[in-house]
Amino acid sequence: MRILLVLLFAVLVSSSIAQQLTGKTLDEKGEPLPFATIHILGTTTGTTSNSNGAYHLNLDPGKYTIVVQYVGYQKEQKEIKVGSSNFEIDFQLLPEVFKLREVVVTAGENPADRVIREAIKKRKFYLKEVNAYSCNVYIKGLQRLDTFPEKILGIKLTLDTGIVYLSESISELKFMQPDRISERMISSKVSGNNQGFSWNQASDMMINMYEGTFIIDGLSERPFVSPIANNAFLFYDYELIGLIQEGDLLINKIKLLPKRATDPVFDGHIYIVEDEWRMHSVDALLTKSRGIEFVDSLTLRQVFAKADHEIWMPISQRFGFMFKVFGIKGSGHFNAVYSDYQIEPNYELLASNNIQVEDSSALFDKKDFTKEIMYVEEGSNEKDSIYWQAARPIPLSSIEVRDYHDKDSIRIVKDSKVYKDSVDVERNKLTVGKLLLSGYTIHRSYDEHRFDFPTILSSFQYNTVEGAVTNLGFSYVKLQDRRFHYRISPEVRYGFSNEKLHAKTTFFFRTLDKKFTSFSGGGGQYVSQINESNPVDEFMNTFNSLVYGRSFIKLFEKGFVYGQYQQEIVNGLFMWTRLEYANRNQLFNTSNYSFKDQTYYEPNQPVNAELADTSIGQHQALVFDLNLRVRFGQTYQTRPDRRIIYKPKTPELTIKYRKGLAILGSDVNFDKWELSIADDMNFGLVGNSKYIVSTGGFMNKKQLPFINYQHFNGNTLWYARVEGDRQYQLLDYYLFSTSENYLEIHYEHHFNEFLLNKIPLLRKLNWQAVASTHYLTTKAVGNYLELGVGIEHIFKFMRIDYFRSIQDGTFNKPIANQAIRFGVGF
Repeated sequence: MRILLVLLFAVLVSSSIAQQLTGKTLDEKGEPLPFATIHILGTTTGTTSNSNGAYHLNLDPGKYTIVVQYVGYQKEQKEIKVGSSNFEIDFQLLPEVFKLREVVVTAGENPADRVIREAIKKRKFYLKEVNAYSCNVYIKGLQRLDTFPEKILGIKLTLDTGIVYLSESISELKFMQPDRISERMISSKVSGNNQGFSWNQASDMMINMYEGTFIIDGLSERPFVSPIANNAFLFYDYELIGLIQEGDLLINKIKLLPKRATDPVFDGHIYIVEDEWRMHSVDALLTKSRGIEFVDSLTLRQVFAKADHEIWMPISQRFGFMFKVFGIKGSGHFNAVYSDYQIEPNYELLASNNIQVEDSSALFDKKDFTKEIMYVEEGSNEKDSIYWQAARPIPLSSIEVRDYHDKDSIRIVKDSKVYKDSVDVERNKLTVGKLLLSGYTIHRSYDEHRFDFPTILSSFQYNTVEGAVTNLGFSYVKLQDRRFHYRISPEVRYGFSNEKLHAKTTFFFRTLDKKFTSFSGGGGQYVSQINESNPVDEFMNTFNSLVYGRSFIKLFEKGFVYGQYQQEIVNGLFMWTRLEYANRNQLFNTSNYSFKDQTYYEPNQPVNAELADTSIGQHQALVFDLNLRVRFGQTYQTRPDRRIIYKPKTPELTIKYRKGLAILGSDVNFDKWELSIADDMNFGLVGNSKYIVSTGGFMNKKQLPFINYQHFNGNTLWYARVEGDRQYQLLDYYLFSTSENYLEIHYEHHFNEFLLNKIPLLRKLNWQAVASTHYLTTKAVGNYLELGVGIEHIFKFMRIDYFRSIQDGTFNKPIANQAIRFGVGF
């Protein structure tokens, strides 16, 4: 009797355990149909077939209707009954069959235009019909490298072909209108790194065609125009390919026909439900001509299904891409499966449209959404193979299984000292490209440290103070768990004309906490530019001195010791503080050499409009700095080993205070303040702008040497420093340095491809227009303004600008009033 009870219990338990439905998705010829969407009718529970067309779906005992969809094929559905054992069903899909139907249209009207107009009318409704939702998101990301050149710019590449990134993740995603996001990664798996955490992020894949325009981060600086944006007819033509009957639904298949070859729009097809005018699915394509960066093409496929309250939500999404850069070719894809939706409708919106929905209390609260937009759980990377076998909705392909197995097998080998030393032998070979372009590094991978040496070009210089200069140094860099930990950098400098030897050592130490805490310091006796921002590039000054006989760099000697500390106090509030004691000495020209026959160099003493004598003599200075930076609304991602911050959409405020302390023999006594506000602004298709406004002055200047005046980043070289936010391109380096109050405004607008892609001969070059203005006012300069226009992205990295300056409404010198500037930047 006891045995019978045990057997009966076993039968009951086995009949209640979820069984696995497996099979393949096939085309009309019986060939595998990869990445098809499979889901249970009336729910958002489903999966996607893998690259071999294989799928699996875990189901509790009962009756189900299984639906299989693939863009370009008829939907297939089968009723099944799940019992107490696993079973297999293949789905063979047939090409779309279009239905003929009479529709009333205006004479001469394109029938596709009628559908799009109706979809545009409903766009805002569908964009706002959900107030908030949560769901589970499974993502599988795969990137592979197919070919690469042996060398780039003389630097040998040590890369592996095949799969270079394979990762799976499962996250709990929450969203609340208009843009609140909360994501929690609960499972993470990375091929070849069982200690690593996936970089998959569900919120990065939230592409919503109901938005008029949207930006795909990292792909383009311009937003892309949705096929159903309010102004879509300015960018698209449409063709009705046909109508597809799916049960009670009639689906319009619309072909997207971009009006111009270089607009930020999609090729491909969208599927729109007749009468409801909502998205059914998307099969879109972006190519290089659309202004995308880093990849040559990107495919986007989305499939929607009914969830709670008759609201359609995405159940699968796929990004596929191909890239080619500097001879490196590769491809990849990211597949996302969405399930277990909980939806809070926008009851007010639905009621205003006479849609009856069973009312309920809010499922979500604003308190559920903080500035932490993503959290990766500590043990998310510790799930075993049994967990993943049950949890992953997309079965692994044979190639993926092999990649996991092979990389896990060889991980121990690759982490061994013998292997890492052998790789370092190859990486540490000295080449001409390293000497001249990139610098030379001696890697010690197993011990997680390296020695970095600069290029030869930066080691040999010329200036009028020291003559020919050798500036030799290196950096010892220590890593911890593959992350930067600290750096020690000794340098030795010798001037052959003034016959002086200088040396210094600096260090930088990062604690690897989540507050971005760092310590730095150093000491020695060295030469420094009077403007601590180093506005004059030493290599360009060397070239300008030797070729043209003009030197702009102004140097002084400094024996110093300093300490510096930085930390984020609370989210968005950063503190930076520094204390330096220095013995400062005036330096004089000792060389007038150049390639020209006759050369006259100006003295190594700046000319200034406020101060007749800018000599510094010899003095001591004890200076304290305190900077506070506030980023209002800053969001961030928390990972077990780090914290990643995102730039907010609000302006950034910086407060600076500098105190010259007249103690311990210091000869300075001043108080300086500065307030800055900066922001980046996106203007959609017109481009994006950035600005910074800074104002400041001195509350006390009892003992204020010229070195501690407020200096502005001028430029009189043809080479422009485009990386600086507070950079003038025609202003003298020190003429208008001030001890009075000042105001500077910098504004730059990048049109991206808004202007030049309209010009037939230029649009294929992918050049982009840029305009800027730079303003300065002080007691001495009056009102100074620079206006600039230029072109960037020339050969991907060059920029050329034309600048013109105005001082108090005139073009008179002593300020150069116009010039061309060349720059390098990505």
